[in-house]
Amino acid sequence: MTTYNIDFDNETPDTWTLCVYQELPNSPGLDSVSWKQTTVPQNGNSGVQWSIQYLAALANYKQDGGKGVYKASQKLDSNLGKKWKCEFKDSVQQLFPDGDTKDGQLLITNVSGKLANLAIGMDGDIALVKSDVYSGNSAQFTVKPKYYVALFSNLVQGEIISGNQIHGPLEVVFDGGQTSKQYVAKVEGATFIFEEVGTNNRVVAPYAQIQDRIRSLNTKRTVMA
Repeated sequence: MTTYNIDFDNETPDTWTLCVYQELPNSPGLDSVSWKQTTVPQNGNSGVQWSIQYLAALANYKQDGGKGVYKASQKLDSNLGKKWKCEFKDSVQQLFPDGDTKDGQLLITNVSGKLANLAIGMDGDIALVKSDVYSGNSAQFTVKPKYYVALFSNLVQGEIISGNQIHGPLEVVFDGGQTSKQYVAKVEGATFIFEEVGTNNRVVAPYAQIQDRIRSLNTKRTVMA
């Protein structure tokens, strides 16, 4: 099984959390969450890695200090082309195998009699959630994922990606058999740069505005908490 790697060099005077998240363009209405992440101190280096092993999941939602966060209550490895059903059994919602569906898809049907948050994930962690699915309805995941990286100042695993990043996102594309990518954050003069090393895939911003955005988001979360 192929392992994919993303390394991150933080050459700034700040601590950053690098997040990798997914989108499924052919499956609208999903919440993307922080799937893989690592927090890197000033002048530090870290990375994340994963292999492509899918899972079906149920998720609980909560507000945590002004953040919307999903945490898996059940995760089951799944191949694509499989169906699952969410039932209410033994006083809890649970997933059970339910046959096959189209190649390249994962289908979860809610028959629990209650609202359900139905999720798909990869490499042991949930990545996308269809929230508040009514009983008798389904979440259909057409799995052609796009990967993105972005920088955050305050992020928890499973947090909804909702424009709360400080810089980015940058799309991650593994071309021609690539399995590794390297990213760097740095400050040159008054400019903050976040880029994929050795490419033109980058975003820039005035460093003073980066600091203003961090303060604004932290103030907003303090008020909401």
